[in-house]
Amino acid sequence: TKKPGYVRLPVSRHYFNGSSGWKWGWHWSPPPGFPFPLPSYYPGRPPPSSLSTVTRPPSSTVAQATRLTPPSPTAFTIRRRDQTDRRWGWQHLEDLGGIAYILQLDIGTPPQKIKVFIDTGSYELWVNPRCNTSADATLCQSYGNYFPNKSNSSSFVGGDFAVTYGTGAVKGSYWSDIMSIAMFQIPAVQFAVANDSNYTFSGILGLGYSYPYSINYPSVLDLMVSQKLISAPIFSLGLGGDQDGFSEIIFGGINRWKFAGPLEPVAIWPPISQQDPNWIQYWVNVTSVGMTKPGQAPVIYTPRDTFTMPTLIDTGSTLSYIREDLVAQIGQQFQATIDAAGNYIVDCAWRNNTGPGTVDFGFNRGRMVISVRYKDFIYQQYPGHCMLGVQPADVGSTNYVLGDTFIRGAYRGFLSSLFVSVGCVFASVGFVFDQQSDVVWMNQYYNCGDGVVSVGQTTRDTQYVVGAC
Repeated sequence: TKKPGYVRLPVSRHYFNGSSGWKWGWHWSPPPGFPFPLPSYYPGRPPPSSLSTVTRPPSSTVAQATRLTPPSPTAFTIRRRDQTDRRWGWQHLEDLGGIAYILQLDIGTPPQKIKVFIDTGSYELWVNPRCNTSADATLCQSYGNYFPNKSNSSSFVGGDFAVTYGTGAVKGSYWSDIMSIAMFQIPAVQFAVANDSNYTFSGILGLGYSYPYSINYPSVLDLMVSQKLISAPIFSLGLGGDQDGFSEIIFGGINRWKFAGPLEPVAIWPPISQQDPNWIQYWVNVTSVGMTKPGQAPVIYTPRDTFTMPTLIDTGSTLSYIREDLVAQIGQQFQATIDAAGNYIVDCAWRNNTGPGTVDFGFNRGRMVISVRYKDFIYQQYPGHCMLGVQPADVGSTNYVLGDTFIRGAYRGFLSSLFVSVGCVFASVGFVFDQQSDVVWMNQYYNCGDGVVSVGQTTRDTQYVVGAC
């Protein structure tokens, strides 16, 4: 019996400097093993995780990040990818069947090529899964390994790294080395090198809130800023629509040619002050859920003035997970059936629908609505077997997630830590996550060209970026 090619994995939070108690919570992982040996757990039914610790390196061995004062305001400058005078960097991403997005890193001297998953739901970089205990040894080996003893610029930092997932685990120690990423070369990047793992077949580049919240050393983005490679810790990540070949990451800017008009500010919710300071996440408040069928007016399934649903935007989750009553309403529109594990199964013909049918997610009481076309929303587990892009969250849980089935239909970005752009030709949105002001900026996606405008020179300068479409 085939199992889903994805899984949500609970991961323990870490001891932070060995103080307080366990810091743990949910993290939704990329699909370990897809489309190869698949996990035994179904979405929405992850097993309890065993907790594990991370012993942080001594503070004397950890370079501390510096909070920089933004430079004086300057006019936005349009820059093409082939220009050398820029404050941003671009790199293509590999798309693993539309459910995981992979970035190549060059680490060490001489450089060693490593491929890692992009994950906005975690905050650290680690490499070197153990391939002979992974979900697929061949795929794992194709992603490369990093050997510190083969690099003339490697340095052992020390400290133990350990994370336990519901269907896998990894442990190792901290090293630092020179790293090339998105046309930038960054010295002394700290990351974890695994010495043992199971199930997972790729390392992970976590791009969530990091220093000084979750880790006590500077992240890749912190180092880009401190070395003035970019103006602020900003990157854009394009997870293309189904089979459109558009997947990219841009550090330090916004692509104005992918939306029209100004960006809409949506506050991170719950506010940063109300989240666990050691595990800050990119939560936003969804204020409506509905659908627009081809040739029909939009229908909203939630109360217009009172509905709230704080939801995590996570590139590491294949599907989205929301309230079961809303999943049932959406499923009825697709004539979904429910299998023995509680998954909503739909006819794959919906993916081939050429009309402008969308599933709609609203923010700021309708001032911004993100519409995801059916083709991007319906997940094809394997040929002839498709699942609804949203599945019920765990019973009693409010850990709601907008995963890749939402992100593929969106142009999204995280400012001052994370900028993600997700593109398709129809029905997408722009998000800019601003850690300085704790605001997520959004706009609908269009495709009218290609180019990048720099942001981060001043706090909240994203509000002055106007789409060119």
